[in-house]
Amino acid sequence: MHASSYDKMRTFVDQYLGARRGEPLVIHDLGSQDVNGSYRALFDAPNWLYTGLDMVPGNNVDLVLKTPYAWREVASGSVDVLVSGQAFEHIRYVWITMLEVARVLKPGGLCIVIAPSSGPEHRYPVDCWRFYPDGMESLARFAQLDLVQVRTQWQDEGHGDGSDAWHDSVLVCRKPDHGTWWNLKSALKRWLQHRSLVQGLSDPAPLPEAPAPRAAMPATPAAAEPPELAQCRFYHSVDLPNGESVKGEWDLRPTVDAYLGGVDFAGRSVLEVGPASGFLSFHMEAAGAQVTALEPPMEHLWDVAPVPGFDVAGWRQEFVHVITGVRQSFQYLHQARASRVRVIVAHLDALPESEGPFDIGLLASVLLHCRSPFSVMEQLARRVSDTLIVTEVYDANLGDLPVCRLLADPAIPQVHTWWALTPAFVTQSLGLLGFPHAQLSIHHQKRDADGALIPMFTVVARRA
Repeated sequence: MHASSYDKMRTFVDQYLGARRGEPLVIHDLGSQDVNGSYRALFDAPNWLYTGLDMVPGNNVDLVLKTPYAWREVASGSVDVLVSGQAFEHIRYVWITMLEVARVLKPGGLCIVIAPSSGPEHRYPVDCWRFYPDGMESLARFAQLDLVQVRTQWQDEGHGDGSDAWHDSVLVCRKPDHGTWWNLKSALKRWLQHRSLVQGLSDPAPLPEAPAPRAAMPATPAAAEPPELAQCRFYHSVDLPNGESVKGEWDLRPTVDAYLGGVDFAGRSVLEVGPASGFLSFHMEAAGAQVTALEPPMEHLWDVAPVPGFDVAGWRQEFVHVITGVRQSFQYLHQARASRVRVIVAHLDALPESEGPFDIGLLASVLLHCRSPFSVMEQLARRVSDTLIVTEVYDANLGDLPVCRLLADPAIPQVHTWWALTPAFVTQSLGLLGFPHAQLSIHHQKRDADGALIPMFTVVARRA
């Protein structure tokens, strides 16, 4: 959700709801997941009840809909205001969704839809539409909603985050109220339309896993429909249950025990930070562990180095698409293996005290991407009762001192890799954190992109 969209929603609130702050309004936000912000703060009047709707659990999601085309979770005629921003372009059959908007609105209820009229492709996981005023008006007419306002931002307005590129269109419409008999006939007409359109409907691309709230609700993907294999981006090469092999960026299969420091996982509980496609998660589960995998929320996927002149907004847009594919590969494997690995989407420092303690904590090629690697180890150490495993790329040129080399460089256009760490830095840090008994191993892992064997180190440290 970008700045220009937020401004348009704020204008809607001021213009159409400003005088109604004392009224008890039921407000639903369709596509509410917090990706770089949400509208919730605009609807914080004491008498307003804001509910975020999306297809999967996530940050700023209060109610999960099974499908965007039949909201059995929302009663007919129960909503005063339905808002939606940056969602309709990702819905294949938006006209059916619009019928559901009309169904759940009370007579006289308001709806606002904000969606782009231009801008680059941004699949999440699909990107189907761009909307002009005539298209917006047609959606309202199709659902028998009265047009209140429709406009498109044709000119740039100077938003610093680059969101003028979307030139959003805005539709404001109202559900008419012409008395009981007319309202009943209109509802029947919409029901017949809806019934004919959803018969045999196929929507093959499920929405991606959304970020979970900061309260760290479990978001294990087993209950969702699995994505198609073509929608997945595999970070690690894996063998599928059907015997097929899928190539990723790294192939840890021949030497995974060395990568994990030769630790026996049988009967142990593990907290893994950053599971990517889940290769290590499922390997540890197969070895007898109870695994909890921790993923960061989508609105803050990575610590970004402040490289001057770098197009961070463009990079984030592409990066979100990449991470969505990786997370879908985890979901695909989770379902294919009938896995019981738990996933929590939250920052490590926001994990509630009720989670843990865990026997083992794992940081596998994570610290090089963190602004403060010691802080990350410290946060994980608080959750672990016995063993910490840290694996990183090994650079023998750094020597034996406990140091980090800063890799972020103003002359190099990359923002997601910060450090090269020495084994001594990790070992000494874990000793400070109460894990003094450390074992170090050096091994090589295959980078599938070019077949190179990359030297890596693993530190296994245990509490005193």
